Amino acid sequence: MPFSLLRFSLLGSLAALFSQPVVAQAPSSPKPTVILFVGNSFFHGAFQPVLTYNAAAITDENFKPNRTGQRRRQYEHEEGPWGGIPGIFKKLTDEAGLNYEVHLEAISGQTLKFHYDSALAIIQQPRWNTVILHDYSTGPVPARHGGQPARFFEYATRLEQAVHSANPAAQVYLYETWPRADLTYQPGKGYSGLPLDSMATDLHRAYYQEAAQDKQFAGVAPAGDAWLRAVRQGVAMPNPYTPEAGKVDLWGRDQYHPSIYGAYLNACVVLAQVTGYDPRKLGAHEQAAAALGIAPEVATKLQRIAYKQVRAAK
Repeated sequence: MPFSLLRFSLLGSLAALFSQPVVAQAPSSPKPTVILFVGNSFFHGAFQPVLTYNAAAITDENFKPNRTGQRRRQYEHEEGPWGGIPGIFKKLTDEAGLNYEVHLEAISGQTLKFHYDSALAIIQQPRWNTVILHDYSTGPVPARHGGQPARFFEYATRLEQAVHSANPAAQVYLYETWPRADLTYQPGKGYSGLPLDSMATDLHRAYYQEAAQDKQFAGVAPAGDAWLRAVRQGVAMPNPYTPEAGKVDLWGRDQYHPSIYGAYLNACVVLAQVTGYDPRKLGAHEQAAAALGIAPEVATKLQRIAYKQVRAAK
């Protein structure tokens, strides 16, 4: 082919190439951080509106519409699916612009040993980027107060190891629970006649001891310590059996499980500990608080307490 014709042919081919429409590639959405909450009613709550709050936005791993194949529920009325503190956490992360996929493995009244024995197939999966877990409310406290601390230490470690055997990069946290008013202010109980901070101190020691001796834990979400801070700062009443005007009750009507205020404070603690996000940025118009019936000025106080407690524990 003559050079002039070859040159013309090449120019024509290039022109045709560059005249083709450019198809823009849609940016791929970042993968969510997948978190699993492992525990009992101290995660899912016991009373409405906490119990089912935002349940549609998370996955209750133990919910089956006909109850067939569920791990044991303690109470027949607990149909599920549940939202609870994981549901509140999910709402907070959405508002903060964080991409979290939230799952819940919770059975009322159960221990970490129960989850290890009955739900290991759920917990030991590589898809979890983050796992946060807690024991039964009295499990970690000294035996003289009704606890079984050796069981707590053993199964917290076993579950941490199970998670990391499936995903070595997973972040595993402990969730330090709160002192129970019913065990403190009622006669004949494990902490009867002792100040509220007695049970809080025992829980703190156990959870932080476990994190110190098993350094594969990423940290402790200090929910129980945040409750005590709320009491000491005059935001929450120390004794719900003798209510004080102008102070919120962190306990529900059984003085055991969290109220809307206790659950919201706990979710803010988990947000700050696990994601590093400052819950104070959510402000007075935060949507979960409004849906739960928490006044804006109270929501901001609880956000601030959660932030300060997590920061103090760093």
